[in-house]
Amino acid sequence: METARLRPHHLLCERFLKLDFAERGVEFRNVDQKIRNLVRPDDPTVIEVAEGVDELCRVCPHRRADRCEHPRGGEEAVRKWDGKILRGLGIAYGEARTSGQWHMLIKDKLPLDFCLARCPGKSNCRVIEASGDT
Repeated sequence: METARLRPHHLLCERFLKLDFAERGVEFRNVDQKIRNLVRPDDPTVIEVAEGVDELCRVCPHRRADRCEHPRGGEEAVRKWDGKILRGLGIAYGEARTSGQWHMLIKDKLPLDFCLARCPGKSNCRVIEASGDT
């Protein structure tokens, strides 16, 4: 069985973003699309919550020396967001579940308070848009 390793914000958010990331290149977009299609009720793939660089980060042009160096928020900011998502979902780094189990947990917990109040990507999020809190 396949195992994927994803940071909390990629596990939670990637499939809900209204962005295509064309500026990050073909390889990034291919991995991004794979992640967007991963968290499904009937997918048996095991997903482990990763601390630090994950599958998507590895192909991101903003990664430098295994750190996020995105101009809107580098590694420290990303770790704070990830921590808020961990707390909101009630999970921990290293936790592994099937894609279907993640799907149910996320479905039950969304939208997280952090997402509604302070998420830097909320203007591009389908969950926030559907909740009417844009």
